Amino acid sequence: MKQVTDKDVAIIILNWNAYNDTFECLKSLEHLTYPHFHVFLVDNASQDGSFDKLQQDYKDGKFHIPITFIQTGANLGFAGGNNVAIKQAYHQGYQYFWLLNNDTVVDPNALTPLVETLENDKQVGIVGSKIYYYGTNKIWFAGGKVNTWTGKTKHIGIKEEDVGQYDQLREVDYITGCSLGFRREILETVGYMCEDYFLYYEETDWNVRAKLYGWKIKYVPRSLVHHKVSASSGGEKNLSPIVAFYDIRNGYWFVKRTQENKLRIFTAFCYAYYKALKKVLKVFIMNQNRKRRRLVCIYKAVMSIWV
Repeated sequence: MKQVTDKDVAIIILNWNAYNDTFECLKSLEHLTYPHFHVFLVDNASQDGSFDKLQQDYKDGKFHIPITFIQTGANLGFAGGNNVAIKQAYHQGYQYFWLLNNDTVVDPNALTPLVETLENDKQVGIVGSKIYYYGTNKIWFAGGKVNTWTGKTKHIGIKEEDVGQYDQLREVDYITGCSLGFRREILETVGYMCEDYFLYYEETDWNVRAKLYGWKIKYVPRSLVHHKVSASSGGEKNLSPIVAFYDIRNGYWFVKRTQENKLRIFTAFCYAYYKALKKVLKVFIMNQNRKRRRLVCIYKAVMSIWV
């Protein structure tokens, strides 16, 4: 094992039943201009043979980057799977970490400005990229806003054509886990992502808790990433029914866990019911498939916020 230096970045990618996407993501990392990195590819017990294929590809010399392969043995969700690799990289001494979705393709200069931003200001704890919809110049993420009364989150600039309107480095409320860089000290002050969210809001919770500890969260527009949006959950226009459950429940959990004001928590509780009603109406108005499954997930989410 090579000696880890202060310049080294642990790039952490979570695979789950997505050989083609993960392969393309890993190949894009070969062109990074920042030379000091090691990839930790963690698999959440994929059932499609993708993890074995990727390991064989590595043995066959198809990847020209250093990769450590980690098998969790179960589907631990986004936070759980990433945390396994984060802990391993932390114990190896890495100072910087970059969480990257496996359904992304990165520009060659994507990592350099993230590291520079962390190095230039020791109060910056978390950094994130400008993210395009894959194959377009249309923005998916240019920083995040969060309403701590309702739990509602918003991607700045979403679906806008990029004409330079979000080219300023600036502080934001949160960075999406799709491309999220952070320094070692985040783990030592804030801790790891909460794993019981399983899907959605885990990184929002983490960002907000980091701010409560005094860390700055910065959007870095010179870092460019292209995202095949929601590939693991059915695509943006055909999300899996289970997404509704986690969206409703976790939005409320997020406010309850990060805010002490009881009025905020009550408002988030009411908003969760409002969101559930909207999702029920959407099932019928938009004639969505798997209606019964969607309605069951919404019902379970509503019941779960009483716990």
